[in-house]
Amino acid sequence: MKLPEKLVALRKGRGLSQEALAERLGVSRQAISRWEQGSAQPDAGNLFQLSRLFQVSADYLLDDTLEQPAQPAASPVTDPLKKRRLVGLLLAAAGLLGNLVIYILSRAIAVPVPFVTYDQGVTWYNWDSSRTDHSWKYFIQTYDLELLTVLFCLLLVGGAALFLVSWPPVRAKLFPNR
Repeated sequence: MKLPEKLVALRKGRGLSQEALAERLGVSRQAISRWEQGSAQPDAGNLFQLSRLFQVSADYLLDDTLEQPAQPAASPVTDPLKKRRLVGLLLAAAGLLGNLVIYILSRAIAVPVPFVTYDQGVTWYNWDSSRTDHSWKYFIQTYDLELLTVLFCLLLVGGAALFLVSWPPVRAKLFPNR
């Protein structure tokens, strides 16, 4: 088996895309494609990185007569973009779940709400402790949950942003040179 075939087999055996492998090695996806097509060869530094990444010897990669078992190495290499997507998804889910819990509690627990009147363009808020209702806004104010609600919203937005930035189609549009 020749080097291009070995590279394809090792990369696919690890479940890596050309883009993910290129990011790992610090080269372009086109370089990986040229190596796999046989129109170019990796330099010594990249060859060393490939042998360490796939846990095979450089001799195996360069010598066409050496055969390697079809099974990839035991410890799988995880894609850093997949990790970022997972972290982003977990953060967004935590933010969404936190806000959902606050909303459900606000629907279950009655809190004091003002009686609002308008007099000649002036808004009057009349507070009467006997007047209660289910209000998300006044629930947060009554129990001083403003900071917690903001934190959950930031988790939701930040997690969603991290997820989207590490998603390959969006990442390619945001960072075309990578």
